[in-house]
Amino acid sequence: MSEPLSARWRRRAMSIPTMLGFTVLLVVGLPLLLPAAVVFDLVRGRLRMPTARVYLFVLQYVVNDSLEIVLAPVFWALAGFGTTLRSPASRARHLRLQNWSVRTMVNRADQLLDLPVEVDGADQLARGSGPVIAIGRHASLFDASLPGLVMEQLGWHVRGVIMAELLADPGFDLIYRRTGSVFIPRDDGPAAVRAIESMAAGADADTALVIFPEGRLYRRPVRDRLLARLADSDPERAARLADLRHLLPPRPGGFNALLDAVPDADVVLFDHRGLDNLRRLGDLLRVVPVGEAVTVTLRRFDRSGIPEDRPSRTAWLDQVWLDMDAAREADLREEGVKR
Repeated sequence: MSEPLSARWRRRAMSIPTMLGFTVLLVVGLPLLLPAAVVFDLVRGRLRMPTARVYLFVLQYVVNDSLEIVLAPVFWALAGFGTTLRSPASRARHLRLQNWSVRTMVNRADQLLDLPVEVDGADQLARGSGPVIAIGRHASLFDASLPGLVMEQLGWHVRGVIMAELLADPGFDLIYRRTGSVFIPRDDGPAAVRAIESMAAGADADTALVIFPEGRLYRRPVRDRLLARLADSDPERAARLADLRHLLPPRPGGFNALLDAVPDADVVLFDHRGLDNLRRLGDLLRVVPVGEAVTVTLRRFDRSGIPEDRPSRTAWLDQVWLDMDAAREADLREEGVKR
């Protein structure tokens, strides 16, 4: 998707100084803010220091983001002052930084939040067996990085379909664009499809194309609103998805665009357990340290088993979502029995 340079730099004129300023505040204020967080926790009888842990986790995030801001112009200069930003060497340089940042945050989640990540089914993703299209549900701010983290650790080159709202984060804005990811508008379908098609160009056997078909975080009112809207536009599909309780109806446009653009790509489903109650940063304060692993389960679908025509593909995607929803319901029932 093309964006006017004037709009891009107006946004960056706000986002970059804001992030750098916030980072300076948290770093310089560390000798005061961290003890204050510890005292706050102790006064409230929270001996495992959730406020202090979350403070240090956020501190790591903003330091990573600021490092990306500082290195972005250096990488731009190394890429012939922007003339070869799309070259393999430039993309590899940016990918190393992007992957380091994600790995660092995952390590801090383990160390500070007691929230390790475990993967089941990684044997299905041998490097060089792609390209693949990775799809997953979007239940938390923290699950957006899971496919990239897992695929990168397995040696894949990851490109993601990211909602344009995340351009407000300058790290995403400056680095992720250069690694082949695209930022799509929420309500401009044709522009989103064009961006997705451009992202898929040149995908090779080591490329994973990541998309979250729901397009936004799960919320019950959002689910109800989307199902009601679907009942007006496509009653048959609305009836098919009426039993969804824990997931949003998937939006098939971007998924179909990827299937069309990469006709030999298998599909990999990323499902996860452990993040449904951690939708926002504030949720961490109630449960940190978590003490339970995030479990990522991978399932690979051979392309030959996915329908060719779009209506049948959409029905296939809907069934995948219904199966995930049923699994989530079963998990909740099991948790209720254990309690």
